[in-house]
Amino acid sequence: MAVHPSATRQKLKVLVRADPDVNSIRIIVHGCVSPVNVHGLDLVVRRAASLAPATDVTLDLGEAEAWDSIQEDLEAASFMSRLASGQPAATGATGIRLRVIAPGT
Repeated sequence: MAVHPSATRQKLKVLVRADPDVNSIRIIVHGCVSPVNVHGLDLVVRRAASLAPATDVTLDLGEAEAWDSIQEDLEAASFMSRLASGQPAATGATGIRLRVIAPGT
């Protein structure tokens, strides 16, 4: 059985950058996004967005690789759905304005 290219690179390298007023946050990801680690990105997006209400968050996967089977999970709508379902109704993910830059772009 062939080994997937990400088998040796399960860890993601993540850099979170915010402007001085925390009006925008950019999350830069390197490595290979897999079904095992994609939900870790949900946590990073949630934490970054919690720094300030109505923050513009950009998840930059341009330098990352991703398994073909999770391409739909890397769309902004999928992230927002997972974030909303993981939060109590009182705190919800309603203030997050998320933009996702697809892997390899």
